Amino acid sequence: MMWRYPVSQSWRFLMSRLRTIHRRVCVIAALHLIAGAVIGGSAATSSAQETARPPILGSGAGQASSSSTIPNDGPVPLRLAQAQVGRPTEKITFLLDFTPYGKHAPFFAALDKGFWKDAGFDVTIVKGEGSATTISSYAAGAVDFAFSDTPTLILARSKGALIKVAGVIHDKSLYAFGTLEENNIKTPQDLKGKRIGSSVGDASRVMFPAFAKLNGIDPDSVRWVDMTPPARAASLMLGQVDAVVLFLTEGPTFSAKAKEVGKHWKVFPYADYGLDLYSHGLLVRDDLIANQPDRAKRFIEATMKAWAWSIENPQEALAIFLKHNPAVDPDQAREHFRIAIKHLLTDTAKREGIGYIDAEKMRRTVDFVSQYFNIKGVSVDDVYTNQFTPKLFPKETAF
Repeated sequence: MMWRYPVSQSWRFLMSRLRTIHRRVCVIAALHLIAGAVIGGSAATSSAQETARPPILGSGAGQASSSSTIPNDGPVPLRLAQAQVGRPTEKITFLLDFTPYGKHAPFFAALDKGFWKDAGFDVTIVKGEGSATTISSYAAGAVDFAFSDTPTLILARSKGALIKVAGVIHDKSLYAFGTLEENNIKTPQDLKGKRIGSSVGDASRVMFPAFAKLNGIDPDSVRWVDMTPPARAASLMLGQVDAVVLFLTEGPTFSAKAKEVGKHWKVFPYADYGLDLYSHGLLVRDDLIANQPDRAKRFIEATMKAWAWSIENPQEALAIFLKHNPAVDPDQAREHFRIAIKHLLTDTAKREGIGYIDAEKMRRTVDFVSQYFNIKGVSVDDVYTNQFTPKLFPKETAF
C-alpha cells in the first residue's frame, strides 16, 4: 500500500509526457508534409503564389470583367508554409532608370508589402541616372535586375548588350520635351539653336535624334547642356536652358516649379509628333533567361503583381512610396503615378494583361529605331519575351 500512490502518480506523469511528445511529433511530421508539398509540388506552389495576396487579380481574359479579389477559400496554410519553410531569401539589387518619383511607387510597394520577399528576394532599390546608364550597368552585371527604356535597349543590343524586356510598364510612350511658354517655343521646329537641359543617359535625349528627323529638325542644331536630373527644373526657371527633355510622368513637378516663379509650363509629347513606341519595362539578361529561368520568373511575376496591387490600392502604394522618399511632394507624386497608370492600362493591357508585349508594336519599335539610328542585326525576337509575364487584370481605382 505504501507504493501504490507514488507508482500511480509516476505512471500518470509518464503517460502525460508521452502524449505531449506524441503531439509534437505529429506537428513536426505535418510540417514536413506541408514543406514537401510546397517544394516538390509545382502545381500547388503555383496555386499558392496566385492566391498569395488579395485583392489581385483574375487570370486569363475571361476574368478581366469579373471581380479581381481572390476568394478566401484558397490554400492559405500552404502559402504560410511556403513563407516559413521555403527557399532562402536571396539578397539582390534592382536598378531604376532614374531618381525615384511617383511613377516608381509600385516598386516600393513590392518591397514593403512582401511581394519580393514572398518570391525569395531581399531587394535593395538603387536610383538610376538615365536609361542608357542603367542598361550599361545591368549589361555589365553590376546589378541583378533593372528597369529601363526599350529603344535605348535596342541601341545597346546592337552594340552587344544581351538583354531583353520581360514586362512592359510604359506601354504607351512617355518621351517628351518641355519648356516655358515665355520662351516662345511653339512647335518642335522652334528648338533649332536652343539649349536643352538633360542628363547624358536620359531616354528622351537618346530618342531625340529620331524625334527630330521625324519633324524636319537637324539633331545637331540644338545645344545639349549636361546636368543631373534634379537640376533641370531650376536651370529652366533661371533661364540657363531654353527647354528640357523629360518623361510625361515628370510634368507635374515642372508645372509646379513654373507656377512658383510666376511662369507657365508647356510640354510636347513625342507621341503627338509621330513617335509612339514601347518605352520602359523590366529587363532580364539573356544568360539569366537561359540558365536561371525560375529566378527571372519569380522576380518578374512578383514585380508585376506589385504593380497590379498598386493600381487597385493607389493611396496605400503612394503612402509607402512617400515613406521611402519623403522629399517628393505628395501632390506631385500622385500626379506622377496617375500618368504612369494611364500609360500602362492600354487596350493591349486590358486584353492580354499588364506587362504583355505585343509582337507587332515591338516590331514597329525595332524597325523605327533601326531606321533612324542606322543600326543593323537586331531582330524583334532579340529584344523581348513574354514567357515570365503573369496574366493580371487589375481594376483601376480612382484617387
